[in-house]
This record gives sequence, structure tokens and C-alpha cells, in this order.
Amino acid sequence: MNSFRSFGKRPANHADDTNGKTPYSRRSCDSLANSSGGSFASQPGHLKNLWRCISAISSTAVPVVGPVGILPATKLARATATGGTPVGPTAGTAVLRPAFPSQPHGRRLSAGRLLLSFFALAGVVALAGDPPSPEEYRANWPRFRGPDGGGVSAQGDTPLTCDIKTGTNIAWTTVLPAAGFSSPIVWGDRVFLSGGDEATREVMCFDAASGKLLWECAVPKTAGSPDETPSIPEQCGMAAGTVATDGRRVYAMFANGDLAACDFDGKLAWSKFLAVPKNGYGHATSLATWQDRVIVQFDQGEPEDKLSKLDAFDGETGAVVWQQARPVGESWATPIVGDIAGQAQIITLAVPWVIAYAAKDGTEIWRANCLDGLVTPSPILAGGTLFVVSPSNKLQAIRPDGHGDVTKTHLGWIAEDGIPDITSPVSNGELVFLLDSSGILTCYDAKDGKKQWEHDFSDECNASPSIAGNKLYLITKKGTLEVVEVAREFKELGHSPLGEQVFASPAFARNRIFVRGVKHLICVGAKAAAASPGK
Repeated sequence: MNSFRSFGKRPANHADDTNGKTPYSRRSCDSLANSSGGSFASQPGHLKNLWRCISAISSTAVPVVGPVGILPATKLARATATGGTPVGPTAGTAVLRPAFPSQPHGRRLSAGRLLLSFFALAGVVALAGDPPSPEEYRANWPRFRGPDGGGVSAQGDTPLTCDIKTGTNIAWTTVLPAAGFSSPIVWGDRVFLSGGDEATREVMCFDAASGKLLWECAVPKTAGSPDETPSIPEQCGMAAGTVATDGRRVYAMFANGDLAACDFDGKLAWSKFLAVPKNGYGHATSLATWQDRVIVQFDQGEPEDKLSKLDAFDGETGAVVWQQARPVGESWATPIVGDIAGQAQIITLAVPWVIAYAAKDGTEIWRANCLDGLVTPSPILAGGTLFVVSPSNKLQAIRPDGHGDVTKTHLGWIAEDGIPDITSPVSNGELVFLLDSSGILTCYDAKDGKKQWEHDFSDECNASPSIAGNKLYLITKKGTLEVVEVAREFKELGHSPLGEQVFASPAFARNRIFVRGVKHLICVGAKAAAASPGK
């Protein structure tokens, strides 16, 4: 679950072209491909340049006498972004012809080069529509608590300390144009956030290198959305759930029940109204993505109301791919998606069930009856074990490779000290760490559940802890960044006030930490190197 504010121990707010005319050479094309890291499908500028590169490699422009292909109308925008020109004659389809520079009459390509150009061209169009590869997904921070939702970053060179007053290890700070408790996500050179209030809802995009606000995508009320904004608890707000991205679009859901997708240029791709959440503390579950699908865990009401469901939507169109009714009431935990026992599973939490579904079609795989309380902490998968929290009660270890009801066969050890009511656990596979709302950090052995140590930071915490390399990061409600060693004995490595309250969980990318404060988006890390003169 996202970080959100609480009163007492009851959760209230669970709670990111060259335009000149100079022809491209083979060398410049190689540089373009290398600089893109092999994943330039989501970068419109790279795609435009690549079209020119194809022409350069062929030593001439390509004369096209027929259509390259027929694309659905919903894919037309993406195709034209790569340099194509729509010329389709019928509604619902569009024929794409590549828009290459003009060529002098009389010049012709050899059959081999024409074939090479054709396949390169087709590859670009396919690449633009393909879902991200697992490697591309893991290289970013595309959802709440990172690629697998576990709060672990593979990058270990993040700073131990920073100074907001002197600017030491502060790359930049940027004023946030909209309020919210959602956490930041990062894809490539962009940072995304959601925000809003009763009047407006939006997705924001910032440049990861400089902090510059690139765009704001407004999400208007959609068809079916009520004229009057439903009553939303202040502790939750309109934008408590964190956005998610597949590297092609960014998806957001708000507490009024509106779900929306924005493209990377800041344009609204689609939006739809699901329902006004029947939830006493407001909707705060974050979104997830799998391949080209958006996963929405929409738990609400009481089990007997039969309102809860798990939805998979097509990321490009918003169409329902599959929907699964859930035998549970309201919850605030965010689902995770993991490859378990040879298939992609979506792990969901809501009293009393932990339920795993097949990401492909929503079929239930297994379930375990082991949860109680107001389920807010999200599950994590580490070292082949699933860890789930019953708020303020227990941490439960589960083997996630079963089928059917596994309550009597797959439940493992239980821990009962330092159990959080809001924040989610974090683990490196050997140790599991819990951070409760009062600021007590507790370490357990992941294999047998034996308690290793605990430390009291004497400050409330709403943001979930994270691991980067051998360092564990937590941020207190007052806005203090604490760093400790991931080890069987407590060792403090850093203590840095950030200057404002923090409720959201941080994002990690490019050895930087992106923190949403109540007023600013803060980037902790080395400043970008200044450009050399003449460059």
C-alpha cells in the first residue's frame, strides 16, 4: 500500500530529434542506437531519428509505392509519431506510409537494401507497440515500490547522506503543482506523480535530470462519473494510489473511481469511470502493470456486498481484458505480480484471504485464509517466499507454489513483534525488515522468522522502507532520511533532514532517490554534470 496518514492505529490514507536537415551517417545511427540503450520505443524523438537512420543506411531515401501495413485506428497516433502519414480511407483503420525525405528521381535501391529497410521499418513499428521487456521493466521504477513491488533497488550507489540547506547530494527540488499522497515512479528520464482535489485531478511529469515540470495531464470527469465529488477523507485525499507505467503510457486511478491513461507527451489517451469506491477511508490501492495490461485491485464494501473485483485492462485502449469477482470486502493493499512456479501470478490481500490469480486470464490459482484487520501493508516476494502482514498483529510467511486452498499446507512461520499497520515490509531474501507507524524498525531472519534486532527512531513513519544494495532507507513523517546497514546487527549509516513532511514512499533510479514531500519533489543524489562549452 502507499504511505498515507493515520489516526491512532487505524489507516486513513494508505496513505518522467533532431529537427535539422543534416543527413544521418552510419556512425551517427550507431550512436543513436547505443544512446537509447536498446529501448527507444518509448522515446518519440529516437523513433523519428531512427526513420532517418534507415534511410541513411540504405544510402538513399526509400520510395514507397504501397502501404507498409494497416493499423487499427487506436494505434494510429503511435504510428504517426514515428514519422508515418495516415492515408487510410475507411473509419476504424488507417494505412501507414513512411514519411521519408524526398529522393532524386532515377535513384533506386537494390532488392537487398530495400528488403533490409522494410524489415527495419517494420521492426520499429512493432517495437513501438510491444510491451516492455523484463530487463527494461527492472531497469526502471515503474510502479509503487519498484519493479516487483518489493521496495528493492538493484542500484547500490545511492547517497548515505544529504543536506537540503547546503545542497550537498541534493540534485534538485521542484515545487509540486498538485497535492496528493501518491508515491513517485520513474521511467527513463521521466518522473511521474498524480495529484488533485475535489475540483481537479491530474498526472504530472518531471524531467528526472533537472526536476523541470514537463507537463500536466488533466483527467476530467468521465462518462458515468457523478456530478458531485464523493466525500473523500482528508487523510486519504483524491490521489493516494500511486500511478503505474508500462513505458508507453502512465496510468492513474483517483478516489472518485476514475481510471485514466496519459501518453508520454502528456495527452489523455483514455479514461473510464469504474464506480465510486465504497470505502470508509477512501481508495488508496495503487495500480500495477503486466505486459500490456493495467491491473486494478478494486476492493470495497463488505464481503456480502459482492462489490470487490480484480480487473485487467488493455493499456492502449482501456478495454477490459478480463475481470474476476473477489470474495472480500474493502482493503488498501496493492497487488504484486511475480513469476512463480512457472507462471505470472498476481498476489492480492484482503481479509481473510491471500489470493493468487493468473495474470494471463485472471484464473484463481491458490488462496490462504490467514489475514485479519484493516489490510493496508502490501505483500512482498523475496527468496521464493511470500510475506504478508495482518496490521498490528502478525507477519506471515507463505510458500506461493500451491493450488487451491493452501491454508493447511503452505503457511510458514509467524512473527508478532514490530508489526506495521500501514507500511509494507522489505527483504533482500535473507533478512526481512518491518517498520511500524511509531518508527520502530525490526529485523527478522527470512528463513525461520527469528528476530535479529529492533531500533526505535522515535518518529512516526508512513512511508515504506526500501533497500538499495546493502543499505536500507526509511523516511520519517517529519521528513528525516535514515539509512542503516542491511545486516544482522543494527548499524546506522546516515541521518539527513529533508526539510518537510513526507508521507509517500521513495523511488530509486540512476543511483538517485526521488522523494515526494508535502510541498516539493526532491531528488537526492549527485547533481547532473554541467555541459562542456560548445556542447
